[in-house]
Amino acid sequence: MTTGLDLLAEGGSITLTDGTEAPLRYSFRALALLEAKFGSVGAVQTAIDSTGQGAAFGPLAQIIGAGLVGPGGFEPMIREHVDANGKRSISSIVYRRRTDGENLEDLLDPGRLGEYTTAFTAALGKALESRGNDQAPAAVETVTPGLDATTPSPGPNSTTSPSVPSTFHPASSGS
Repeated sequence: MTTGLDLLAEGGSITLTDGTEAPLRYSFRALALLEAKFGSVGAVQTAIDSTGQGAAFGPLAQIIGAGLVGPGGFEPMIREHVDANGKRSISSIVYRRRTDGENLEDLLDPGRLGEYTTAFTAALGKALESRGNDQAPAAVETVTPGLDATTPSPGPNSTTSPSVPSTFHPASSGS
């Protein structure tokens, strides 16, 4: 009996332009990639503009690519950006096939958009549905070990220390 999320749920295969079949599967890793790219799994739905006025193909390529990671034979190549405050964000994810390095976006056929949408919707829905009970998965609270309200701060460090004013000039060590 399986309970909780079926994180190995497959939604079928999609056909690429070179005729190969690739299985879509949204593992925990795939869902984490989608969260990293879109902010949350729920935001994936709003990332695709169905009005025809905004982006659709880029987000679809990301959603399909995440489902092809692992046994699907594709590997994500992640480019991160770190802003001046040290905040990391993903600027791009390119999915490359392990066997030949082909870029997934070059292998997706716009004429199969309906097939792709049906396949990833089924696979993503299957991965997120609850198993063995009629309740939705319980929310998970994230707790960072050792950093609760009762633990004192370790003191100033590179991220909590106040910045030095631009008028500050250290004394010369040669004086």
